[in-house]
Amino acid sequence: MGRLKRGERTQAVRDYLAENPGATPKSVVEGLAQKGIKVKITLVNSIKYKKPTPGAGLATARVKSVVGESGPLGFEHLLEVKRLADSLGGTDQVRQALDALSQLR
Repeated sequence: MGRLKRGERTQAVRDYLAENPGATPKSVVEGLAQKGIKVKITLVNSIKYKKPTPGAGLATARVKSVVGESGPLGFEHLLEVKRLADSLGGTDQVRQALDALSQLR
């Protein structure tokens, strides 16, 4: 079998574990070897036993929150927001101001 592209081994392990959820890491390595895919047991362990990281996807949520109805905010807009936050005394004060503003609506 030719050289695999980036991520193909990982995807093969995920697919195998999806088909055989009770498989041990050793049996996954052996099963994929029969299909001609060499994987190390450490890769299988890291995929099988990986625990979700708290806050995973938080950066994506932050980026999406910066995108407004009129499109993404530019760098200059973000600098203006930072200047406003600094002038009000920090982000906590900006949040309080925004909460007060939302109550006025």
